[in-house]
Amino acid sequence: MKGKIATLLKTLVTKLSSSLKRFPGTIVLAASVVSVLIYVNHIQSELSNETLETLQRIAMILALGIPVSLCIKTLFERMPAQNTLPRVLAYIGAAVGLAFYYLYLLQDFEMVAVTRYIALNLALYLTFAFIPYFYRRENYELYVIKLFTSFFITLLYSAVLFLGLAAMLFTVDTLFVLKLSEKLYFDIWLIAAGVFAPAYFLADIPQHREEVSPEYYPRVLKALLLYIVMPLIIAYSAILYVYFAKIVITRQWPDGMVSHLVLWYSFISILVLFFVYQLRRTNQWVGIFASYFPKLVIPLLIMMFVSMGIRIKAYGITENRYFVMAAGLWVTVGYVYHILRKDVRNIFLPVSLALVAVLAVTGPWSAYNVSRLSQNSRFERILEKYQMIDNGGIVKAAGALADEDKREISAIIRYFNSYHSLDDLKYLPEGFAVENMEEIFGFEYDYGRWPSDGREYFYYHVSVNQNLLDIGDFDY
Repeated sequence: MKGKIATLLKTLVTKLSSSLKRFPGTIVLAASVVSVLIYVNHIQSELSNETLETLQRIAMILALGIPVSLCIKTLFERMPAQNTLPRVLAYIGAAVGLAFYYLYLLQDFEMVAVTRYIALNLALYLTFAFIPYFYRRENYELYVIKLFTSFFITLLYSAVLFLGLAAMLFTVDTLFVLKLSEKLYFDIWLIAAGVFAPAYFLADIPQHREEVSPEYYPRVLKALLLYIVMPLIIAYSAILYVYFAKIVITRQWPDGMVSHLVLWYSFISILVLFFVYQLRRTNQWVGIFASYFPKLVIPLLIMMFVSMGIRIKAYGITENRYFVMAAGLWVTVGYVYHILRKDVRNIFLPVSLALVAVLAVTGPWSAYNVSRLSQNSRFERILEKYQMIDNGGIVKAAGALADEDKREISAIIRYFNSYHSLDDLKYLPEGFAVENMEEIFGFEYDYGRWPSDGREYFYYHVSVNQNLLDIGDFDY
């Protein structure tokens, strides 16, 4: 028993050591993120909102540096070791890029900054996943499966480590009445998830030119996909087709929720198709699934696009609808690619998804620019309908506006006020605020609340960063 434990600990130390040796920059960045978050965890109540936000932004930039460092490391593993100058320049360029991102693209935590940050992280991690197999290497699906299984094993080990250390801390605190801070449990979670997990996971990343054998395919994953997930997908497809038939018969198109259901179903399905593709020649069930399922999904995706088109025609494009449309187009292209190509190279999927993620949040075609343009067009159409535009400004309508148009104008203003800036909305006077609504438009601003039941509510709260003042000995 002691020998097994010693062997296990030795293996663990060897893995962590090899991970630190191969990916030192990544481990240092992960440890830096954890250090900042632990610091914030312990003195958060003493920090001003501005300082707290600055530290959070620093942590986010350091976290963004993790996939950047992974991409640089795996990219230069493909090149001769003596080419040190390009490596140094790449790391310097990455540091400058991250500093620029911190100063100009992550100035707040509003919708634009957060969604752009998430999209770039997604693109970078996808790039890290396909760099070793770009260009023309076989068994890419098996490489991703190895990453996938290693990731979930790492999650399990990290959870066990956290629970074990937390239980020990709780026991010591309870038995010896130490009254330890509850924040220590969050510290332990940060260390387990932010330092141990990356180090353990990266130790299992195959070396450059290391091939993943077809025999590697995990039996548990194979059984899960073939006998549980794939039958569930077929059953779900049948439900959607029955619903599609109902739409055709009743001629009533569904609301926006159906678009999301079809999108997630098709997205998960193409991932399953990716994972089982290596088994198509050895398993007849997988061969049938890979041949016919992509054709089965296309009509459902068409239904999704028609539903989304109806919503966009009525309410214009917003970032949410843009992202749904972009993801829908990507997954549709993926299925069409499977239909048209006999020799499918599945590396096309992560490469194209990374490209879509970057394009969706950068450039004049980004979700933000397209959404602002679309909502401005809707706003202009409604104003022109009531002849409310005069010399580039807004004038009150001669007659009463329809209630629906009032709600639409308020909704557009609320959209810009919440996600962008009122300065981005054409025809509004300089310094406009929602309190000026009746003065400018002739009707009150609709806050978009749920229907009222006649009762009024109010509440008070104290910010976590505001200290309470003891007024016990004062009369006023």
